[in-house]
Amino acid sequence: MYTRLNKHRTKKYYRDIINQAIIETDELLKMSPEIQMYHSIHNQLIDINEKIVKNNIVFSENELYKRYSLGEIAVKNFDLEHDEYAQKLSDSFGGMFDYHEMPESL
Repeated sequence: MYTRLNKHRTKKYYRDIINQAIIETDELLKMSPEIQMYHSIHNQLIDINEKIVKNNIVFSENELYKRYSLGEIAVKNFDLEHDEYAQKLSDSFGGMFDYHEMPESL
């Protein structure tokens, strides 16, 4: 069972969520490579991992909304209440805003 980021808000857990979401998206891409939404999700997750997690780039809230549509994709295309993949996408989006302020671990 997936634990939402707001219940365990640390950099380590956020990195775990991003990595899990990338793996799951890779699997979805293998099953359905023709679905462009999965390509967009994958590209955004890789970019978040590279820019925000690995390089510690801090974007303004406005820049994040312009750059990433991951949260919108999760809400519009998945059942956020019951789908763990959608929750990971949503948490991947939400965690970007304050990743730099999160403690490394609890």
